[in-house]
Amino acid sequence: MLLAAVTLSSGQRGFSPGEELVASGVEDVAVSPKVTTSYPESDALRLDEGPEVVYVYLRVEDLATDGELEARVERWSRTPALARLFGSGRLRLSDEEEDRLGTSDGRGSGVSGMVRFAVRAWFGGPLPAGDYTVEVFAAGRGSRVLVAKKYFVVGD
Repeated sequence: MLLAAVTLSSGQRGFSPGEELVASGVEDVAVSPKVTTSYPESDALRLDEGPEVVYVYLRVEDLATDGELEARVERWSRTPALARLFGSGRLRLSDEEEDRLGTSDGRGSGVSGMVRFAVRAWFGGPLPAGDYTVEVFAAGRGSRVLVAKKYFVVGD
């Protein structure tokens, strides 16, 4: 199950593109406007023009989880709230590559590999400008644990 949310605010103070690797076993998290079957060579923290899709890649090695990886996306915008309510600021998030995770090779009880999530505008077209946060959770047995956060900027 993947969750998508948009936060209606007038901007986030102190927003800085980057990442937080919260859980042991998370190796890296990257953003790219291009789809690739392997982990991207570079990380696009700022995208000047709104692409139609942004891919968020998570690379893990022996990540402890009893279930799936889930993600949530939020966007903060400098656009007035009233304009966003009647605009097309809704987002959707999809899991693009859940097959790329496998059981770790005897090093532990976790999973290893790569997962790719896609962030798109709900009704298609380019992603709206703003500060984006993607949070990735390990889910299982009725609980969700934050494993990583990725912060990036579209437009502005």
